[in-house]
Amino acid sequence: MERRKILLGSGAALATVLAGCSSDETDDDSASDSDGDESLADDGGDETDGTDGTDGTDDTDDGTEIPGLDSDKLTLDSTKISIKDVNKDGDEIDIIATTTTTDPETLTAELESLGRTLTAAITDAEKFAAAINSISWVLEKDGAKVMSFYVDVKWALAYINDEMNEDEFVENVLDTTDETY
Repeated sequence: MERRKILLGSGAALATVLAGCSSDETDDDSASDSDGDESLADDGGDETDGTDGTDGTDDTDDGTEIPGLDSDKLTLDSTKISIKDVNKDGDEIDIIATTTTTDPETLTAELESLGRTLTAAITDAEKFAAAINSISWVLEKDGAKVMSFYVDVKWALAYINDEMNEDEFVENVLDTTDETY
């Protein structure tokens, strides 16, 4: 009987010692984390996370910021084609547009306003030319590719500077067409 009391007593004492040790370690770790390195702590006042000194905004290029281009003005004067998505990938712009037709002649006629569209959207030709080399277009109908083509920035700048007329510009663009009707 005495042996049971000793074992129970020593077990309780051991459990108490172990519980005390683990809580001491936890208290020490959390105290050192918050007191030791304040660069990792949030100061709570300026929305900084403390890790990099920024305000929490992401300054990386996510494809939406295109130098010298106002993507809101990038709309075709067309009832058959509308721009769905504009992304920057390196020195290229990828434009996905939807169309309501697969007729090649209709699509060609609808692309007549492409030069005027780019002229309206390019707000700073020098910045744009320094950052972008080409603009790739994909026209889709019901999720399927109907046509793709690209615009060399040199052509767009030549058109903007009246060094190329609208017919020449559209002809250059249509020469790059990949039709899949």
